[in-house]
Amino acid sequence: MAAGAPARTYYAHVEGLRGVAALYVFLYHLWQTAVSQPGAILVGLRGVTGFLQYGHFAVVAFIVISGYCLGLPVAAHPERTFVPRAFALRRARRLMPAYVAALALSIVLVYITAALRGHHIPAWHVALGVIAHLALVHNLIPVFSEYLNGPMWSIALECQIYVVFALLLVPVWRRFGPLAQLALALALGLAPHFLLHGFLDGTSPWLLGLFGMGVVAAQYTTRAVVTLPWRWISVATAVLAVIAIAMHGEGTPDGAFWWADVVVGAAVAAFFVASSGMRAPLAAQMLSLRPIVILGAFSYSLYLVHGPIVELAGTAMLRAHAGSVVAAVAYGLLIPLMLAVAYGFYLVWERPFLSPALRAAIDAETHAPTTPHPLTIVTVLDDAQAAGEQTVVDLTPVEPAVAGVT
Repeated sequence: MAAGAPARTYYAHVEGLRGVAALYVFLYHLWQTAVSQPGAILVGLRGVTGFLQYGHFAVVAFIVISGYCLGLPVAAHPERTFVPRAFALRRARRLMPAYVAALALSIVLVYITAALRGHHIPAWHVALGVIAHLALVHNLIPVFSEYLNGPMWSIALECQIYVVFALLLVPVWRRFGPLAQLALALALGLAPHFLLHGFLDGTSPWLLGLFGMGVVAAQYTTRAVVTLPWRWISVATAVLAVIAIAMHGEGTPDGAFWWADVVVGAAVAAFFVASSGMRAPLAAQMLSLRPIVILGAFSYSLYLVHGPIVELAGTAMLRAHAGSVVAAVAYGLLIPLMLAVAYGFYLVWERPFLSPALRAAIDAETHAPTTPHPLTIVTVLDDAQAAGEQTVVDLTPVEPAVAGVT
């Protein structure tokens, strides 16, 4: 990183990709409910909506984004001590208020959905599910993995990845370099698939390796000298990723995803490095557009709350014996309604718990006209989530550094 360059940079295109991925997951679950699952009202639309069947790979993007964002401050400040306890506390403050609120909402919605179906849910079973969710281990228990709120399985996995990151990956990275931590992450992540005969395939433990890819991307982003043709690497891996995704549609066994996930993760990581330079690719510029960045700002809330609402809507449609036209209109209206609900949830349960630096960065990108990335940027001189440092904010537009570090 060039002398005097900021220690932490807020990348609008990363936030934008997070938003697009969350929206795609929501549409994927809506597609499953309305079109794909047995007895779906709009099953006749399956042929023209097949592009919505790849929701799994949006989760892949989330994990790489997480490794990248949490790796940036560690890469930028190799001289600073990484404090796992501070990291854990800041992660908990960032994630848990919205998570717990969404879990409480899910319980209510699950009971309403069960009543519409004429089912009875034992209170003790819900209580066990809540305990597993609060302990963030429900993804490891098949009966609770997608119970109460299906998408929350990946939140538990990500928190487990944080533990490995803080206690193993960062020390290995600091001592042996970023590629060593990547090798360790891939080995640990793939071991359950090959050694436990697929026992944990439902929770995709190999995504730990993709988190490690995000960390490597962060390291290369902060380097002062560009040593590889990242733009061409990004294009090549993107082509391979599209092929891999096309081969793993709805109905693919959990254990068959691992190699495609690795390819897609590599493509996302390469894209981040390629997009951090003086001239961002067109895709990064599109993801940096103000509406997309706004979507990214409340993407976590959208991810948390959409699952039980979509399930309730699907049950209501079946209970009302809705025809295809009525169902199509209702599901269409659910999209903007869901975005509005998620944004309101974000304002109440997520935004108040963001670090001041992150709030300032989001406000600067979403409340003012966006200059094409990366000529004008917002710099945040901390990563409270990763290093536990005090927050310092610099909202002055700056020119990109020599290394492509904005």
